[in-house]
Amino acid sequence: MARKFEFLFDVGAPNAYLVHKILPEFCVVHDADAVYKPVLLGKIFKATGNRAPMLRYADAPAKLAYEQLEFMRFIRQHHIDAFRMNPHFPVNS
Repeated sequence: MARKFEFLFDVGAPNAYLVHKILPEFCVVHDADAVYKPVLLGKIFKATGNRAPMLRYADAPAKLAYEQLEFMRFIRQHHIDAFRMNPHFPVNS
């Protein structure tokens, strides 16, 4: 019997899109079912006193650059060749 887990995602979040692309294979490998739950990431940031990485790392350019490097590594590792960053990002979801 497959285990279930919730995949919380914001439709405007690039990381959520990337995870969505690899989730089917992950579920097969781990005998799991993802239950998609849309959220408003901006509201979660506000409720938890957190900020989006581009704001959180605004005064630390090396951290932001490293986060972007990891983002690109994920894309390459999982062969998500069709991904293009939304030129209007961040969007207000």
